[in-house]
Amino acid sequence: MRVFITGILCFFLVASASAQRADSLHLDLSRADSLFLANNYQLLAARYQVRSDSALIRQARLWDNPSFSAEFGFNSINSPRPDIGKNGQTAYSVDQVIQLAGKRNKNIQLATLNADYSEAAFQELMRTLKWQLHTAFTQLYFKQRSLGILSEQQQVLQKIVSAYKSADSSGSVAHAEYMRLAQLQLSLKNDYLSIAGDLNDLQGQLQELLGVEQPVVPQIDVETEESKMPDNLPIQALLQKALQDRPDMHMSRLDTQTAAANYNLQKALAVPDLHVGAMYDKNSSVVHNYLGLTMGIDLPFWNRNQGNIRSSKLLAAQSKLKWQQQQNVVQTEVKAACSKYQTFKNAFPPGEIKGFASAFRTLIGHVAVNFTKGNIDLLQFIDFFNSYSDNFNDQNGYYGALFNAWNDLEYAVGAPLQNN
Repeated sequence: MRVFITGILCFFLVASASAQRADSLHLDLSRADSLFLANNYQLLAARYQVRSDSALIRQARLWDNPSFSAEFGFNSINSPRPDIGKNGQTAYSVDQVIQLAGKRNKNIQLATLNADYSEAAFQELMRTLKWQLHTAFTQLYFKQRSLGILSEQQQVLQKIVSAYKSADSSGSVAHAEYMRLAQLQLSLKNDYLSIAGDLNDLQGQLQELLGVEQPVVPQIDVETEESKMPDNLPIQALLQKALQDRPDMHMSRLDTQTAAANYNLQKALAVPDLHVGAMYDKNSSVVHNYLGLTMGIDLPFWNRNQGNIRSSKLLAAQSKLKWQQQQNVVQTEVKAACSKYQTFKNAFPPGEIKGFASAFRTLIGHVAVNFTKGNIDLLQFIDFFNSYSDNFNDQNGYYGALFNAWNDLEYAVGAPLQNN
């Protein structure tokens, strides 16, 4: 019995991770980013919005169309009939609105700011979705590793339980030992199902972000990526970079500029526009074939756009406060992300976790030998068996938290960080 179980344990120690489906997409993070930019439906839809708002700049540059009117004589009210011949009456007029107080240029400026805001909103959407992508990618990778270990444990434990069940039936082992193994099997299956449920959610989220139908198998070289992460961070440089480069910070600045531009436009709208035109009258004027120049302007007696001017002035003041608030938000997020990253990065000396894992694997081998010789009993053997998987899962938990902390830091700064 002991030799049989030891052989199973040796299989467990050398077994590879559970096989992946042949149609799965094996992706590193760089390839995942490329698929994300090419296939993500939210980004593709948002890009149309950017182009739509850019087209409005061209619209703002266009002049107002002139208006044309025509008059055709119908003789008199006593004998109405068309009278547009040689001696009949016809008249024509053309009118063109000329915007004063720089309204046209101010509208162009406002349309340009709106297009810039749309582009910044697109960049902010991409920043948020990419953060979600990197988070899901990292979590899926480490949970798949944990699930692989649990799957191997289940296979091994199933064989042990089956062997002990037969031995229990023949009375060659204590019934309590069999029950202890059966309880361990149930606990292991619950752990497996819990992680499998998380994996399904992460897999769906990742496929949605990448716009693919195949299951995704993330590929991460943990040691290489960890070695690229700096031990110390230039906090002031990161703060300055975030305040300058973050899309939401740029959106806040554009909000302030747009509010100021709208205030200027509302003041300009208080100035009436000028109407300039020409008219031709064939017979009803003081002279035949009369030609005249027309000019007109609205008289601003009652409506001088007072309400809109007041409202836009208040909104401009509000936007400045929001910009200051956004600066505080950015600084707080960057500092918190830096602190979180430093906590995980400095938690263990370089190579300690890898060295401990190697030492633990060697220890498990010695445990198998001692169990065969009868130096340890079944419960001690099971404890070491569990400790092996616990150690592996703890590694996954730590590295997953470290990688997510780095991802959160890049998200807080608003740009990829040089980590080579």
